[in-house]
Amino acid sequence: MSDVPYGVLLSGGLDSSIISAITKKYAARRVEDQERSEAWWPQLHSFAVGLPGSPDLKAAQEVANHLGTVHHEIHFTVQEGLDAIRDVIYHIEPMM
Repeated sequence: MSDVPYGVLLSGGLDSSIISAITKKYAARRVEDQERSEAWWPQLHSFAVGLPGSPDLKAAQEVANHLGTVHHEIHFTVQEGLDAIRDVIYHIEPMM
């Protein structure tokens, strides 16, 4: 339940596809009144991040089309991915 718009990160894999499908199902109705009224937020948006033309982005687009989400692709280059490795490791290291 939220009073602001939200979206889902969609990789095209099984987990994110299931979560997106469930979110899409419940996003249309307000859960706090037992789904009697429509939600006030806009249509569900999905986001996928990856290299242009990658199989993951294609799979995410197929799932988004099937679910009817407003889909957004965010592209990065191989160099941008390599440049981010140090920061990513720094931020996830305490979790390991």
